[in-house]
Amino acid sequence: MCGVIGIWTASNHASYFVKRGLSALQHRGQESAGISIINSQNKIITYKNMGLVPSVLSDAVLHKLGKNKFAIGHNRYGTSGNASLDNAQPFYLKQGKYALSIAHNGNIPDTSNLRKELGERKRTLSDTLLVARVLLKKRQEFSSWQETFEKVLPILAGAYNFVALTDDNTLLGMRDPYGIWPLCLGKLGDGWVIASESVALDAIGAEFVRDVAPGEIITITAHGKLYSSFFGETKRVQHSLFEYVYFARPDSFINGRRVRAGREESGRLLGERIKSKGLQLDVVVPIFESGYPAARGVARSLQIPLVDAITTSNYVGRTFIQPGQENRTRAVSGKHNIVPDEIVGKKIVVVDDSAVRLTTSRSLIEALKDAGATEVYFAVASPPVVNRCDLGIDMRNKKHLPAAAFEKDPLPVIEEKVSQLINADAMIYLPIDETTKAFGSAKENFYYTPFGGSHPLRGKQTKFTKRKKQIDKKPKIAIFLSGKGTFVQDIIDGIEQHTLNAQIIGVLSNKEGVYGITRAKKHNLPTNVITFTGKRSDKHARKEYEEKLLAYLKELKPDVLLLSGWLFILGDDFLKELSKLQIVVINHHPALLTSDATVTLATSRGTIPVLRGENVWEETFEKKLPVSGISVHQILPGDSVDIGPVIMKAEVRVRTDDTIDSWRKRMDDTEHLLLPTAIKRVLHVIENKIDVSNGEFQW
Repeated sequence: MCGVIGIWTASNHASYFVKRGLSALQHRGQESAGISIINSQNKIITYKNMGLVPSVLSDAVLHKLGKNKFAIGHNRYGTSGNASLDNAQPFYLKQGKYALSIAHNGNIPDTSNLRKELGERKRTLSDTLLVARVLLKKRQEFSSWQETFEKVLPILAGAYNFVALTDDNTLLGMRDPYGIWPLCLGKLGDGWVIASESVALDAIGAEFVRDVAPGEIITITAHGKLYSSFFGETKRVQHSLFEYVYFARPDSFINGRRVRAGREESGRLLGERIKSKGLQLDVVVPIFESGYPAARGVARSLQIPLVDAITTSNYVGRTFIQPGQENRTRAVSGKHNIVPDEIVGKKIVVVDDSAVRLTTSRSLIEALKDAGATEVYFAVASPPVVNRCDLGIDMRNKKHLPAAAFEKDPLPVIEEKVSQLINADAMIYLPIDETTKAFGSAKENFYYTPFGGSHPLRGKQTKFTKRKKQIDKKPKIAIFLSGKGTFVQDIIDGIEQHTLNAQIIGVLSNKEGVYGITRAKKHNLPTNVITFTGKRSDKHARKEYEEKLLAYLKELKPDVLLLSGWLFILGDDFLKELSKLQIVVINHHPALLTSDATVTLATSRGTIPVLRGENVWEETFEKKLPVSGISVHQILPGDSVDIGPVIMKAEVRVRTDDTIDSWRKRMDDTEHLLLPTAIKRVLHVIENKIDVSNGEFQW
């Protein structure tokens, strides 16, 4: 569960920002830390050592690295290989005229194909090192590093986030097609940040923009230009449940959810389960730090006091991520101290976020009883851990997972047997369905193999509905507009610059004389104008008009219909016909949307109202909301205006010194970036022969 970060900044202080960002990610790895920069001579320089970030990346080290616009950093939490400098990252490699430095969060459990590609027999080599060596070998076959990553990443069978620096002065960040571990994109003044968690952005004063999408490669050039591409086979997204339950900092905003809010909700649901068992308790005792939010939820649900009877040493570190079971056991013995004042003669429930090896549980319960508690119950805001993880969590042996011995038993039986193991008066787990509900989705949308779920790689794969309509050479895009077509220019530019593999086969306006049509003609694109002269309330006139539009689209046979500033609401009958034709209809909107009719949504700056309709960017500014953004969404029959599956969205923070003009400019800049990226994502999915026209596909 390493931490990774990559930065481009015009300020020439990238290495200092990396140090601060890595410090915020220290909870993800405490074995070693490292940094790579591109110096003023355009050479990649790497420094790494064993220990925590402040000691490894000292001021003297950063001073020696000098000025730099590019930097990547890494905190190591070892899941394979020894805790040694040889395994510290980033890895720098050079072969011929090509060089790269790469840092990795995750794990590639099966590296046999990589070793075969290299003719390498050693099984002990780091998975990251093998990936880097294959990338270097393959680089000469392709036109760019981005293309090299696009071709190599699909052969990796595992969970991964990478950040990399390459010899052509480029920063790349990428996330596996399942999206198992978190990765986000932030804005740092005129620069960019790619990091494991949003807390790294907060630490350096950057603004959260969005999560990196599953299967996305973000490329940042020497001049700070950012663009995206997508790779590999489309998979059902499976975010790590353990990330939410334990690994991530509670103040992180991950995949559209504040981690703390999810943990408190899991605690509330755990409290309801405790109630259902008829237990009469006096106080709730949290295990710091990660168990505290769940304990708050339990206390609120049971309406009893929260008592800090267990004091945790901040100098021992996170025992779960200590390398090796012996190290973990030694660390536990000095980590906790019991404060008896408020638990003497009380029935208490100890609350933690998870219980993996139960290394601390039995000793804590004994200590609490010795301190005067009359009854000690142990409650965990997640299910029993019954399976090993080989995708990035150090659970390599089931013998270290006590609950695994009972994995085939019903949950109440597991609770009874584990309570006997740890000498608790009772053990209470939160079932899987309620745990995933607390974090905002059904269990099928999470990677939860450690909690008894199937394995993303070896388990049964999701079968998507296949497109009957085949892509002819390049995906075809039709565009409906009503005005200048400002954002259409980005699509045109992407096609002409060969960064977007598509063709525009028609641009239509519902008004005469709009510049969007002139713009299209300048690029020799087919255009059409079909005006609507009736009243919007005239159903007959609207139906006749939509029949004309439908005839036009049936003749064109596009794969995607983009509505860009299209000021005419399309009816359900029209949209149903397009769905039958497997034409994906997408729209972009200058506010943050939800896929359903929900009236509020969570953002990195708190909960805000969902703004739909026209002129919503002005409404954001007038209401003094802390943040808004851009959404690209799918339009389906039956949905109201600005409702439909959200394909991608990006936040734009409202700054205290913003004027209406500066705010609008940053909104426009974000829309110019997001729309082409979202279209690439749609095209990538349908090129994987997946039918998304009926709305069943989860973006």
